[in-house]
Order: sequence, then C-alpha cells, then structure tokens
Amino acid sequence: MKPLSVLLVGAGGYAANYVREMLDHGEERALRLAGVVDPYAATLPSYAELKQRGARFFGTVNQFYDLNSADLAVIATPIQYHAPQAVACLAHGSHVLCEKPAAATPEDVERMIAARDASGRALAIGFQWCYDEAMLRLKADVDAGALGRPVALRSIVLWPRAISYYKRGMGWAGRKYDAAGAPIFDSVASNATAHYLENMLWLVGAGYNGADITGMTVRTMRANDIETFDTIVMDAVLENGAKALFVASHAVGEDGRQEPAFVYEFENATVRFGGIGENGSNILARFRDGSVKDYGLTNLGGVASKLDRVCAIARGEPLPLPCPAEAALRHARAMAMIREKQPEADVFPESAVRVDDGLVWVPGLRDRLVKCYENWETL
Repeated sequence: MKPLSVLLVGAGGYAANYVREMLDHGEERALRLAGVVDPYAATLPSYAELKQRGARFFGTVNQFYDLNSADLAVIATPIQYHAPQAVACLAHGSHVLCEKPAAATPEDVERMIAARDASGRALAIGFQWCYDEAMLRLKADVDAGALGRPVALRSIVLWPRAISYYKRGMGWAGRKYDAAGAPIFDSVASNATAHYLENMLWLVGAGYNGADITGMTVRTMRANDIETFDTIVMDAVLENGAKALFVASHAVGEDGRQEPAFVYEFENATVRFGGIGENGSNILARFRDGSVKDYGLTNLGGVASKLDRVCAIARGEPLPLPCPAEAALRHARAMAMIREKQPEADVFPESAVRVDDGLVWVPGLRDRLVKCYENWETL
C-alpha cells in the first residue's frame, strides 16, 4: 500500500495524541509524517523523538506548503486557528481532519465548508462519538426508524478542571477573543464536553448532518476567573420537535465528578448510557415491548477511530464521513444561540466558591445539577 502523507498541524496539548499515534502506529497504517506545524515544537516532550525520526518542523501552514504537499492534514490547534488553517490546507489539496469544535462561529464553519466544496477534498471534524462503532450502530437504527420518533434527550457531564486548565498553552482557554481580535468563545460547552451536546444534535438529524436547535432556555454561570462560562444548563427544542437538555460543569469538586451519561427517549425505546454516579460502558436500548438491544461498548476517547476513517476516505475508499462540517455547524449554531440568549455568564457569589489545591469549585453545585438533569429543570 502506498504510504499516505500526513501533516500534523499542532503537536502539543490534545494534538500530542495524534503525534503519539503517528509515532507508534504510523508505519503499520502506511502513514508517512510529511511535517509538523507548531511554532513551539521545540518545547514539547515529543520533540526529540520526532526529530530522531526525521520529522521536519514548520512555523506556519503556509511555510509547509511553500515547498511540500500532504494527502491529509490533521489540525489540533487552538480554536481561533481552525478555520484559517483548514481553509489553507484544503486550498493546497489536502484532505482535512480538524479537531472539535470546528471553529468559534457559524460563519467560520461556513467558510470551511465553502473551501471544502471548492477543493473537492474531505473535511472531517473530530467529534469522536461520531466515529465510535457502538454509536454508529445506534445511529443506523435511529435513521432506519427502529426506535421511532425522537422525543426527549438529556445528557450530563461534570468534569472538574483546575485553574491550570485555563492557563495552559497560550492562555486562550475560557476567552472570547485572542489578542488579535479573533473569536475563540472557549467554554465548557464548546470544548471539553462539546461531544455530548453535539451527539444529541447529530444522532437525531438527517443522515450525518445533524439537527439544528430552534429555541432554548439557557443559564450559564462561572466560578473561575474566565470570560465565558464553566457551567451550563440548556433546555432546547430541536427542529424535529424533540427536546434536548444539556447539563455540564467544570466547577464541581473532585468528589462531584460525573462521567458522561445520557437518557434518550424515543417513541419505541429508551436509550441509556451510564448513569448518575456511574462510569458508562455499553449503550443499551430498552424497547416498549420489553426487549433490550446492546449496541456495545463505546469508546469515549482516543483518536484512532477518527484517523482510521479519514485516512481510508483520503485513500479513496467509498466510506461515508460520519462527522462532516455540516454536523459541526449545528453545534456552532447552538453555541451562537447560547451567546445570544445570555451574552454574559452569571457569576457564582464569592461566598459560594472554594479554592482547593488549584481547583475552583462550588459546594453543592453537583447536587443542583444532578437535580436539573433528573427532573428536567433549569438552574
């Protein structure tokens, strides 16, 4: 098999997972590292190994394409760079796998779609549940009508994040704009827990393109010293009439951690993953006739399934793309609607906030959010 040339745009932070995948499994997948674009590459733990393997480093995407080409570009950089980097890579003839969120605004995602259409290349977004085999089996049943019409979907994830989380990298986390004025809008709902909001929109939409939110009641709050929000309860209506409740926070204590869980109600079945106080494993559907279908173990993390699917498409295999930019556009529109409904997050009273070992958290918040999730209430 002819090697597929891969450009890694970003090598630190989450991008380190792609670096590791290329170093450990690139050869067996017939992947050749064409280059690494990261102006801070020399500071990364993987730098010495990459250099030893003959990797070439570039400060910008354009510097790479001046004298080089790549079959596939994998973009895992700060949010504000996704759109311009994706547009440039597509214009130079590369297929693109861009990490989530696709971009900070719907307008930027639409620019990416236009560039994709002009290039004739694939543009995949890395919402990882879209590539998960168990989730794809569920999606196939939803699309086939086996579960009936979607009625009410709810999802919760409570992941404490320390102050260091917001100080990482170039300090873009939790900000609305960077120093140059480029939009970021990084928040608990746009980044770390974005998968679980996007999944509801993706699962019940037409094909893999997702469904838009047509209206919502939302409250965002923050305990951390950030510009956006670290806590959200969103009660929404989707374009197909289904309801969707999304509950997420980074402002809970370590003992308040709640791994992702959901309950998706359809006319003919209830689909569950995880539960309060549980770590999810398999996706289970219980039908109204009492039968149960196990869709299998779902993988909450990792980059292999995304990379494998997009590499296969780049090689010309006739496979569908489970997370096209249109699906990510639904998420971007949801985030824009949240900003429109509540431009500034409410701030938890100082007396309600604790700081322990670098973690900012609100005692009692977990219980409040679990109550919202279980009783379909707003914050």
